[in-house]
Amino acid sequence: MATGMVVIKTTQHGGGETTTMPQIVAQKYLANLVGPGTRLTNLSQAMNQAFNDQGKSNGTLQYNGNQTKHASAGVVGVSSVTLFYYERATVLYLFAMGQHKGGSSYQISDFGPATGTFASGKTVQLT
Repeated sequence: MATGMVVIKTTQHGGGETTTMPQIVAQKYLANLVGPGTRLTNLSQAMNQAFNDQGKSNGTLQYNGNQTKHASAGVVGVSSVTLFYYERATVLYLFAMGQHKGGSSYQISDFGPATGTFASGKTVQLT
């Protein structure tokens, strides 16, 4: 079970990392990106999955040499939030956030690195 989350910020938001935040603080931080409405509920559910060690493997996909996971909540084509992260001990490192695009594909729509598999605007296909 995770005790905190670090958000890896994009260069347009100053780069670097946030301090380690407990779940409630990290959720409020990320709520600014998803805005009001049903995606806020999806964010809460995805955060619960991630913090309760219920995230799913992204197979062989890595981020900066780290094995990655995702936690997702919502319905394709309606409203969803997907968190992409890796773990170090009990801390989650969130590096991208988006939404369902298809049954096993996700659009990096809220934020992500400038380049690579999880780049902002890209679609990640999981098998």
